[in-house]
Amino acid sequence: MRHNANPPDLKGIGFLAQLPEKRLRFLSSRLRLHSYPAGVQIIRQGRRGEFFGIVASGQVLLENPDSHPRTLGAGEHFGSAMLLYGKPSGFTVTAREDAAIWTLGRSDWLAPTSLPEPRRKWGLRLKPGQTRALTTTLVAIAALAMVTLILGPPLLDRATAVLPERWIEQGRPDVAERYLRAVTRWEPESARNLGYLGDILALEGKDGEALEVYQQTLELDEYLPWIHNNLGVLLLEDDQVQLAEEHFQKAVELSPLSATALVNLGSAYYAQEDWEAAAAAYGRALELDFSLLDAKASWAGLILSDSRLVEARLVWEDVLRQDPRHPLALQGLGVVSLLEDDPALAMMYFDAARYLNPEDPALHLYMGMALEELKNPTEAAQAYRFAAENGSDPELISLARALLEAVQGGVSGENQGH
Repeated sequence: MRHNANPPDLKGIGFLAQLPEKRLRFLSSRLRLHSYPAGVQIIRQGRRGEFFGIVASGQVLLENPDSHPRTLGAGEHFGSAMLLYGKPSGFTVTAREDAAIWTLGRSDWLAPTSLPEPRRKWGLRLKPGQTRALTTTLVAIAALAMVTLILGPPLLDRATAVLPERWIEQGRPDVAERYLRAVTRWEPESARNLGYLGDILALEGKDGEALEVYQQTLELDEYLPWIHNNLGVLLLEDDQVQLAEEHFQKAVELSPLSATALVNLGSAYYAQEDWEAAAAAYGRALELDFSLLDAKASWAGLILSDSRLVEARLVWEDVLRQDPRHPLALQGLGVVSLLEDDPALAMMYFDAARYLNPEDPALHLYMGMALEELKNPTEAAQAYRFAAENGSDPELISLARALLEAVQGGVSGENQGH
């Protein structure tokens, strides 16, 4: 079987085409060529292959119970979800004839662009009184040194990818943090390990330290999409919305098929009240993964403002079929019912949403409108007052006060009439 021994041009693959040239060269250098005789199963559906395959020669068959079988030939590819998100294979892939496959491992996809420099020797001097506090860290460093010297860096990389996650599952993020601090001292030029440390710090609620670590990570390698995304999340929570938007945009640029980054980009636009851009970002995310309930619920609210009432209702109903306790979907269907002149049904949805999210000022505003329609001005006034006193959006507060004044005037007029 003859095939092209030169790695394929990654620019010709859709989701990779927008990556910077330096990153493409790096990924191309990590491609590995594997040969499979006819009839050999390359990967079974549901297995975690954690690689991306590009057919160099021959043909492979993709089979899935939910779709028709597909045959891929030279230049075609499979496994993008395994590469980008670490998901199990969606297909059973079999060599229909003798085939050669270029593969890119997920660990290489997440690896920093620049290769690490030769390891430097170093020592650690303890100050008086530090021995007890650093015992665990020193033991970890000694173990890491032994693993690296005897079994080599690849095993260290594998351990770093697995161990912190296990400690987190066991409720011990502090152990994961100590381990990663030791790893980053041992390999100070590893952007990936430093990024893992930032993730642990963020998980522990140490946002300030995590921000600093993420920024250091990007100084080592600016082409890590997950770091841009996670840094953007922290910045958004810190109300640095425009800076967060920049990092989400970079994450999407580096990983165009990341639904998570697109959702977060939509949230950044939403926070800036750029409704059109937010709707577009949520829509792109849902094209990639329509199971994202929060994104669906938010997107429905945005298209409702474009008078797409029926479509919004259908989306919210779909969300509730999957999660009957989704507060935003319940609130949205209440608003739809109000617009369809059914305040009794609207109150049913609003009451359910209030049980789940009793402090939402917008929800109380909508409840006031429904209560007015139901000829209950006293409770409507209470709902408007709550919205006016607890809201943070100036427009919502202004509207709540105006509605409160109007309903109080109506009640006063009725009392005077009596």
